[in-house]
Amino acid sequence: QIFQPFFHPLAWAAVLAICVYPWHEKLVLRHGRSRAAAATTVMVAVLIIGPGLVVLTAFAREAKAAFEGLDRDVLAGQFAWASAVWERFRVYIPGARALDLGTLLNQASANVAGFVAARVGGLLADLAVFVFHLFVTLFALFFLLRDAGSIMRMMRGALPFDEPRRERMIRQTRDLVYASVTAGLIIASLQGLVGGILFALLGLNAPVFWGVVMGFFALLPFLGTWVVWLPAAIWLASTGQLAKALTLGAAGAGIVATIDNVLRPALLADRARMNGLLMFVALLGGVSVFGLIGLVLGPLVVALAAGMLETYARDPDAVTTPRPSR
Repeated sequence: QIFQPFFHPLAWAAVLAICVYPWHEKLVLRHGRSRAAAATTVMVAVLIIGPGLVVLTAFAREAKAAFEGLDRDVLAGQFAWASAVWERFRVYIPGARALDLGTLLNQASANVAGFVAARVGGLLADLAVFVFHLFVTLFALFFLLRDAGSIMRMMRGALPFDEPRRERMIRQTRDLVYASVTAGLIIASLQGLVGGILFALLGLNAPVFWGVVMGFFALLPFLGTWVVWLPAAIWLASTGQLAKALTLGAAGAGIVATIDNVLRPALLADRARMNGLLMFVALLGGVSVFGLIGLVLGPLVVALAAGMLETYARDPDAVTTPRPSR
């Protein structure tokens, strides 16, 4: 109960410590543990606070505008083609004769806009809580980096496995955190950035908002940025903007999607990976249980559980009695 209010910031601190530890190790050799930990923590703070505030502010400003633009398009008849298709096929759907597509689109866009506005408003209203959690995260990050050696000795002594399996599990955990956070966020951020720039160049509404949305979908297996740019290209084609539609479709498939295909094998070479379906369930289930940190903790918990089950199933004698670390 004492630690429960600090679970999320402490979890983020542990994830960040794993991600930045290679750079921290180099600083330790030159400046010592305490100074290196302080320098690394300051570097992380600058990287999080600067770009984070800029993106969050623009995202909050454009979120409402994105769906207001959709409402205007519906009211202006931009989706007349969809109504024509609906009129043709609704006679074959039981109970669909009384449904008006324009009204449904208006209601859907209004509901989505209200949901997004409420979430963004709540995020801004909880700014004080966010600042406090950020402070706890950075505060904990300093101590996790400074005392990493003693923490790892304690964890090695507590894991009930023989040394080869214990080291493999530690390495797998590190690789999965790297795959979920470092590599995943780098790829998703680049895809969201390129997608947002593409939307801006084509004159589409709320490019920052849609860029962030594309970045989020880029984190999810089996989905990706196409969830945003493909419907946008179809909408452009349906409203007579064929040149923009073809440009968006070609750039989305040829540039935005290619970023993942090129960078992911390079960043994750020889590192632990998870089955695509298992990763998908672990990500969504992790977010449902833990919140945003579930994007990391979900796959991590599933991978650790699978690793332990595999060890027990293959070699029960591998489990040893934990010895207290010295």
